[in-house]
Amino acid sequence: MKTVCWRRMLEVKSPVLTRPFWLFAALGALGLVLFAWREVAGLAATTALNDGYSWGLFKNFNVTTLTALGSGGYALGVLTYVFNRHQYHPLMRTALLTSILSYTSGMIALATDIGRPWNIVLMADPWVWNPHSILFEVALCMTAYVMIALDFENLAPLLDRLEEDPFPDIVRTLAGHAKTFVKTVYPYGVALALALPTMHQSSLGSLMLLAGPRVHPVWQTPLLPMLYVVMAFVLGLAFVILVLMASCVVWKRPMDRGLLSSLTSVVSWVALGWVAIRLGDLLGRGQLAAAFHADFFGFIFLTEMLLVTLPALLLQLPRVAASPARSFPVLVVLTIGGLLYRYTPTTIAFQPGAGYRYFPSVVEILISLGLVSLAVVGFLFTVKRFAILPATLEMSLRAGTTNPESKGQAA
Repeated sequence: MKTVCWRRMLEVKSPVLTRPFWLFAALGALGLVLFAWREVAGLAATTALNDGYSWGLFKNFNVTTLTALGSGGYALGVLTYVFNRHQYHPLMRTALLTSILSYTSGMIALATDIGRPWNIVLMADPWVWNPHSILFEVALCMTAYVMIALDFENLAPLLDRLEEDPFPDIVRTLAGHAKTFVKTVYPYGVALALALPTMHQSSLGSLMLLAGPRVHPVWQTPLLPMLYVVMAFVLGLAFVILVLMASCVVWKRPMDRGLLSSLTSVVSWVALGWVAIRLGDLLGRGQLAAAFHADFFGFIFLTEMLLVTLPALLLQLPRVAASPARSFPVLVVLTIGGLLYRYTPTTIAFQPGAGYRYFPSVVEILISLGLVSLAVVGFLFTVKRFAILPATLEMSLRAGTTNPESKGQAA
């Protein structure tokens, strides 16, 4: 079998307007229509929220849970720029695209959840800020991460496109100057892009610390911020690998098995580290027996741990890590386990008191599904119009790209 090495990034040569595109676009449009209705009718008429559960699917799933999948840009940035693992650089554009799409979808969900959405403009007024609010810190850091850091990091594919022949000379010249500016200030943008996710991903865990005894003691721990950050690291990398594998299969692109296997090994080790922290925390707090108690919460804990631990151990096997056909389903299971952990403290292990129950309404589910669908639509469009997905040097040459700075060699 010929060895494949990803060295460039190249757009997918495929029509944009396909049946899957229209399906996800329709779901996204339905979600936006229901989003508009929710803004007019209010939360009571469109959701199953109550005095016991004031946070529902929008915040607990689309934000707290799914933004962990969008942490690929953050996690891969740490590996590439902090630990100098520059072999992963060809994967950065894919990771950054998944990040901006996941976070943008989460930000819309956050706007859906706000009871008085017009008050969000007050975030621009420092005189009314509450420096003691963890939720404010999350909102401010997420907004800055999306509107400043991720927008900046995702400029390179757009500037590459603007430098191509169909555009006038003035546009191409300005794009070239913009690329020079981006390269100059990129290290500072990377530093910001690493600091902001660390802050808000940990603070998403800190939010549940405020719930105190309302969160089951198996999940209520001072280490929640650390556990949330580490799991975001695991889920972000796993999602990037899954997206790359699926893209290669769907669009028949060559797969760099060695690079993906190497990144899969990183996911495995970090996941096992998370398991060690989780069990050590339970042991240190004297909650290990409660975690394995034969009740509903014990079942949730055992399910969660098995879905993370077993895939992490399987990925330690070279024949699993080196084979996309074997590692893909294992990574899917690991991702489900990680998402379950992120969701559990906010909803499943949350105990508001007697008489309160919560299950999302149909409108909530459709809006949530619609926002996820919009992210899929964004991905399908972007990878077919811009140089995002990694490719071999031979593919780049066949596509007519001979300039080493073109098609993704730049940051």
